[in-house]
Amino acid sequence: MRKPKPRRPDQKEKQRAYRARQKAERIPSRDDVARIVLHWAITGALQPGQEKQLAGLRKIVIERLEEQEFSEEGARRRFDEIVERYENGWDFRGKPHLRRVIHGTPDDMPT
Repeated sequence: MRKPKPRRPDQKEKQRAYRARQKAERIPSRDDVARIVLHWAITGALQPGQEKQLAGLRKIVIERLEEQEFSEEGARRRFDEIVERYENGWDFRGKPHLRRVIHGTPDDMPT
């Protein structure tokens, strides 16, 4: 694993401003998009008659995780846990701060 580069003194503030701007403009992060894609792919593959689609998705995801140096067993276990959660009706969580922006509630107030 590579050693992280030291941050420039102004980088922390730039990153904070960037995140605030993304939040204010309600721009989804890469993780937000990835969660939606994963949800769509798995729930679609869980439909009756889509067993091959789910098996193919599982194979590809596990292979790609292995390419990133994750263990095959760990990748299989994690993927299967996620699928099982979706089978049991689990859904990804919304982002409460977005509702706060819509309703004009300050971020530091509980929802």
